[in-house]
Amino acid sequence: MKFGPRRGHVMFIFERFFRDFGLLILALIWYGITRDYQVILDHSVVLFIVLFSPVNRLIRYLFTYYSIDGQRLLVETGWLNKKKLEVPLSNITTVDFSQNIFFQLAKVYSVNVDNNSSVGFGNSGRVRMVLKERDAVLVKRLLLEKKDEKGMEGQDRELYEDRISEDTSGNTIMASAGEILLMGLLRSKGLVIVQVLTYAGVAIGAISQLFLDKKVDGEEVILDWILHFSAPLLILALLLALYLLGSAVSVALDMIRYYGFRITDRGSSIFIEYGLFTRKTFTLVKEKISGVSYRQSLLMRLFRRGTLEVFAAGYGYGDEEKQTETAVFYPVMREEKLYAFLGRFLPEIQCRPDFRRTPSKAFFYFFLCGRFFLALALLLAALLSAAALIPRGIPELRMGIAAAGGLLFLLCAFSVLLEYFNTAVSAGDQVIALTRGGYTKETVLIKTDKVETAEEYATIRKRRRKGITSVRLGVLAPQQYSSHSARNLEIKDFEDIRQKLVY
Repeated sequence: MKFGPRRGHVMFIFERFFRDFGLLILALIWYGITRDYQVILDHSVVLFIVLFSPVNRLIRYLFTYYSIDGQRLLVETGWLNKKKLEVPLSNITTVDFSQNIFFQLAKVYSVNVDNNSSVGFGNSGRVRMVLKERDAVLVKRLLLEKKDEKGMEGQDRELYEDRISEDTSGNTIMASAGEILLMGLLRSKGLVIVQVLTYAGVAIGAISQLFLDKKVDGEEVILDWILHFSAPLLILALLLALYLLGSAVSVALDMIRYYGFRITDRGSSIFIEYGLFTRKTFTLVKEKISGVSYRQSLLMRLFRRGTLEVFAAGYGYGDEEKQTETAVFYPVMREEKLYAFLGRFLPEIQCRPDFRRTPSKAFFYFFLCGRFFLALALLLAALLSAAALIPRGIPELRMGIAAAGGLLFLLCAFSVLLEYFNTAVSAGDQVIALTRGGYTKETVLIKTDKVETAEEYATIRKRRRKGITSVRLGVLAPQQYSSHSARNLEIKDFEDIRQKLVY
């Protein structure tokens, strides 16, 4: 054996302690301050069950052993029911490190190892270890040496140095603070705004109960305050406030998450590192990367920029707690620099595709989609509701409902129109490229040898009389990147794709 059999670090027991029990501890402190001890007594059984879970992690720590020989990674687990997992080194796709604040203080790393079997819904091929720094470096070297044993000279030797972080060098590009700031400003902010409103309501209720000694519904307080404004001023102020608030929170979150983002070319692998409070590092084996996606929100398109993402098992999929994150290859990049960047880090997919746009005869079929008919139904419902309010003499409400329905319908129609202009395809010998999307345009570049399935679907009338069909490609990649489709292309475009595939 080159490593082990050996247990991980004892910090494994406390890896998720504050994430799993932080709210519970705060709740206990809260009820202690308010002296509501009866609530604690009423839920004592639940508290005992929840707090008993660290015992399970203690048992896992005591009866889990890791070892590496020249061909595979072996994981032995279990106390009464023994299990053994063997992962061939040649199948490993990524090895990544993460370090929260407490791990940084203890100088230990969480090591996540993925192979092809971890692609999809399950995590059958994922191995997670908590190791001290020297062991983490050694394990990473042993796991990836099968990938680099042919290229030990030059830049691949960086993999074998006794370090994890990567200093800037000729092989490294580091994202500036301005690029990360732009990423937060230009990305979609809908989810962030919803989360901020939810937390704001909870915070107001909690603070009011603590200092005013009475129960206050935070969301009700916000609603009452908003209703003091006139309707036009309220709409304008609310939209502006939500946008500014969403932008500020989005920028702050991205600056924390992607602080110090850097990408390094190591010959047969790519090294990515980022994070402020939780530092993460990923080593992606190039031959296991299936493709990339260049995503542009409407604001990003106005500034001719976009976020580059990568399709690689183990990066962006999520951990054993099902937490997912975007597989960022570079935070924000100008359109004109995209293919030069790919030529530097992934030369096998650097060629600029010769896109063929969807034909004009397919324009009508883009409006035959669920979201358009749903928006049309909502518009009709809004108009009927407005008409029903005429006898009640509420003109402002009637106009507001009708305007909301009309605005929603126009936004949906505009998104369909954008989808028509954004849809295109290119079939090359090494790369299949698709562009698609409405308000968010996505350019997908997929290696032909990583396409597992190719499907075309259309009604008989559309296919036979118009020669129009839709295409869906199944790709060897994490679940959120494993299927890519484009609607209403010419059938000959699908035939060109099919002829290029390597099954």
